[in-house]
Amino acid sequence: MTPSPSSGARPGGAASAPLLGRSAHLLVALVALLVLTVGVVLGGAGAASGVTASTTTRTSTSTSTSTAAETEDAVTLEVSSLQPTVLGPDDTLTVTARVTNGTAETLGSPVVALGIDRRVLSTRSALESWTTIGLDGRVGVRVTSEDLGALAPGATVETTLTVPVAELDLHAGSDWGPRGISLTVSDGGARQAVQRTFVLWEPSGEVTPLRLSVVAAMTGPPVDPDPQAYDDALSAAVATDGRLGRLLAATGDAPEVAWVADPALLAAAAGAGDPAVNAWADAVSAAAAAGRSAFALRAYDPDVAAFAHAGLALPEGTPLPAVPEPTTEDLSTDDATDGDATDDDAAATDETSGTDAAADPTASWRTDLAWPGDAVPDLSTTTLAAASGATATVVGPGGLVPDESLTYTPSGVAEVATAAGPVKALVADAVLTALLSAGDGSGVTATQRILAETAVIARERPAEQRHVVVALPRSWEAEPTLFTARLDALRAAPWVDLAPVDDLLASAPPAVERTTLPDDVPGEGEITVAQLRALDRSRTDLAAFATVAADPATITRPLEPGFVTPTAVAFRAAQPSRVLAVQHAEQRSAAVRGTLSVETRAPFLFVAEQEDLPVRVRSTLEQDATVEVVLRPDDPRLRAPERRTVTIPAATRDADGDLVPTEASVGVPVEGFGSGNVTVEVELVSAAQPQVRVAEPQEFVVRVRADWESVGTVVVAVLLALALVAGIWRTVRRGRSPRRLAGATVDQPAPPVQDPTPPAQAARQDEERVE
Repeated sequence: MTPSPSSGARPGGAASAPLLGRSAHLLVALVALLVLTVGVVLGGAGAASGVTASTTTRTSTSTSTSTAAETEDAVTLEVSSLQPTVLGPDDTLTVTARVTNGTAETLGSPVVALGIDRRVLSTRSALESWTTIGLDGRVGVRVTSEDLGALAPGATVETTLTVPVAELDLHAGSDWGPRGISLTVSDGGARQAVQRTFVLWEPSGEVTPLRLSVVAAMTGPPVDPDPQAYDDALSAAVATDGRLGRLLAATGDAPEVAWVADPALLAAAAGAGDPAVNAWADAVSAAAAAGRSAFALRAYDPDVAAFAHAGLALPEGTPLPAVPEPTTEDLSTDDATDGDATDDDAAATDETSGTDAAADPTASWRTDLAWPGDAVPDLSTTTLAAASGATATVVGPGGLVPDESLTYTPSGVAEVATAAGPVKALVADAVLTALLSAGDGSGVTATQRILAETAVIARERPAEQRHVVVALPRSWEAEPTLFTARLDALRAAPWVDLAPVDDLLASAPPAVERTTLPDDVPGEGEITVAQLRALDRSRTDLAAFATVAADPATITRPLEPGFVTPTAVAFRAAQPSRVLAVQHAEQRSAAVRGTLSVETRAPFLFVAEQEDLPVRVRSTLEQDATVEVVLRPDDPRLRAPERRTVTIPAATRDADGDLVPTEASVGVPVEGFGSGNVTVEVELVSAAQPQVRVAEPQEFVVRVRADWESVGTVVVAVLLALALVAGIWRTVRRGRSPRRLAGATVDQPAPPVQDPTPPAQAARQDEERVE
């Protein structure tokens, strides 16, 4: 049978069917085509990604937000000068720019072009948009350009472009206000970098100026427990290149800038041993007296937020630095193994710290403004500030923000309701604060942006005068040259009136809706509740101990600053040092509280029913101390019904300055019952506050033998009675002597009677009579 083609049978030895061979080849071809297509697509995507990445790099460079890796291979452009800052009809705009080729390739034909957007930027959001639009955004109409010539890798070139105002299409009829300008670096038609800023067209007539106030904090550095270390830190801070030195250089000649200062800082500087530091303090005092708004914080700038979160009151009346503190060696008690050494340290602290407060350099300053350590204080912090006497507080950028629906910038003052009463808040303008405090690298562009921002604010409501405030950061690192240039530009601007912050505090807050302050948010780096409570306990214990003195302040005042300095806002940035400062304050307090002690003694023999038990008290305190001596027997065989009060004279110092302890002995009446050994605890308490223990109690043993006195008396009486009876008996017997005969006299003694019977015979006779 011959198989049919449809049967699927294949003749033996036949080759593969040609149909199957063609299908396999077709399948392979299709797969190859698919792989090739995918490769092309992926390659195109990779290329597109590369272009996007390159564009992103250039954009981030132009907006100054790129990382170091992105900017190292980019072209950068910086506006180093722009004059005049405000343009008038007859002016010529002159812009100087610095271009740096940070790429690895030479720029063959770079060109810098100046462009202008002739529209008035009338909103603050429009200003923000112009500065952040990016490399590929609009740059306005080109008005002039300058060829730079070939620019090798790493090379920098500076160029100046000038253009008359007429070519900017600005004339007398133009609306006053800011216009955006741009500087663009191109090479071969491709943009390499863009820098955008603003020019200001001056008003043609009178405008209602925007009032602007500036406040700066004059605090820190943190007070180191080591006086020499603090002196060094203070000298460094007020030096020409130090933070406080630069702050004075930037704001000292600007009475429009209000100061909020720590009075302890100024007092320490005035009393320092470094003439340069004294000169800085004198300059601050002189500048503050020149019509400046000036506010004094609590001494040593305690962190209001930390006290609020711990539920504690702010310290007040803390004495200012008066004389140099003792050296670390004098105060160290860590290695003291002898009690006298610890007492010497405490006494040295009392003597060298002094009790007379230094003259307060801020005595005439206002004290009703609080400036918490957080940019945006919470409600609990604000409440404590109000309870402590502040009627106003500083709220930094991000707090009490006006409602988004508001189309204008309100005055920077608001009222905050607290449980302690209403508080006015100086609400800092976020953008102006950032621009005015910007440091190196901001330069001209920041100055022009400040002028543009203030112009827009003034234009928002031309008929209504508003008052805004700039709160420079507490830790502001001033750049005097930049800051002075910005203030000069603001003074020259006809739409700005630099005004004292006192005027803003005296004004009524505008009726605008604002966000609220957070309820209770601990700030980063603030002193912990445990540390704060430890300091509070040490202060309380010291105050209780000090009642032994006629004037407790002589003991507490020298140590009071040590309890406050670790709580300073400046320690937020020095937390390890704060731990040491807290320990130091506790050690000094403990050393003073250990200056009174009870001298231990050997066991005492008590053989009376009532007697005064002598107790010896020792003192290394350099004030007279009046205490009560209390005895607490642990057995009813001994009872101490009374306390005795004794005044221990103040310790003295010898010719070498070494402390000479004093001692006093006092007899405490006790009553004894029976016999036995009784352990007696001797305790010293304050005579003014008997519930306060002022020395560690000591114990000794009393051997009570109160019944020995009665038994001894009976024994003696019996012995005397027996002696009397024996004497009488002997007298009686002597009275019956046979030698005493009748009629005998002294002159004629009775003759002796002789018995003729021998003794032996008399004895036999007696026996016979008995029988």
